[in-house]
Amino acid sequence: MKKRGREKKEGLNEVDVFVGQRLRELRMLAGLSQSDVAAALGLTFQQLQKYERGFNRVSASRLFKLAQFFRVPVSVFFEGLEERHAAQEAGVASPQAEESEGTLRSREALMLARYFQNIRDPQIRGAIRELAERCADQTDGAGGQALDEDAEVVDPTAVRGRRGRNAGHSVGQA
Repeated sequence: MKKRGREKKEGLNEVDVFVGQRLRELRMLAGLSQSDVAAALGLTFQQLQKYERGFNRVSASRLFKLAQFFRVPVSVFFEGLEERHAAQEAGVASPQAEESEGTLRSREALMLARYFQNIRDPQIRGAIRELAERCADQTDGAGGQALDEDAEVVDPTAVRGRRGRNAGHSVGQA
């Protein structure tokens, strides 16, 4: 008999486990305990623990609330899932899957995602994406040192046209 939340008797559903891992990473990067997050969402820490381990499936509405709580897009919970699945089916390790697993592992990445989410001006968002892409293309991948010292660098304050954190937007605005 098939149990809810399980794909096979002997194993957990790979999507539930993946989403749970993302949830745990976000919680740890935020420096919060299971009890902290659970209390904020009206759960027990045991329920949150089951979500993180993939034992229980996270509903769409709960996932949306978790994304709001951590101030990240819902898609963060699924980034890298397709690559991992394809690699597992092929029986090989995927560099894209390994890279995407490390995406949320730094506090800086989470902070940048939060700041970026609060920027409402599409031109500013585009300029920042372009700047990040240029910087990523110009680094060696290890130490983050620029490979081309003469490369043009965009000044975000020049694009922004105004100074100040979040340009007057509060964290809770949609």
